[in-house]
Amino acid sequence: MSCKRAIGAFVLGLVLLIPAAAFAQTEDELLDICGAIAGPEATYLRDFKVRLEAGDPPPVQRYPIILKKGNKYRFTIVSSQDSEGVLKLELYDSNRLMATTNNPATGADYPTIDWVCSKTGAYHLFFTFKEGKAGMGVGMLSLVDGES
Repeated sequence: MSCKRAIGAFVLGLVLLIPAAAFAQTEDELLDICGAIAGPEATYLRDFKVRLEAGDPPPVQRYPIILKKGNKYRFTIVSSQDSEGVLKLELYDSNRLMATTNNPATGADYPTIDWVCSKTGAYHLFFTFKEGKAGMGVGMLSLVDGES
């Protein structure tokens, strides 16, 4: 009788735990979502996987990139549905904010932004989660076709 109870408890534990694991999104799944949001006119260049713990001030994950003058770039971001926080991207040229996926005046968040580079050089992408919450997400850099 105790063996049957142990097996029953084990099966019940699996039934309760499997659905939670089944809904967790992987970074590759998030990258596929980014590609769909970016659209067919965007050519993949690079991806950025972001995992940050909660913190005050909000932790930042930074990536250096080189962009070419005259090219139209598309930046796409996706937060895992399991994340507490909403992913935010900021593009900097040296110390100037050039573009962001968050409008601080309205609080609106955008999953994608297009930006035309006006000067070839080094730029920096800063990824954070709003309000310093923990989270996982993916960012993608694409070149928008038709621009050179």
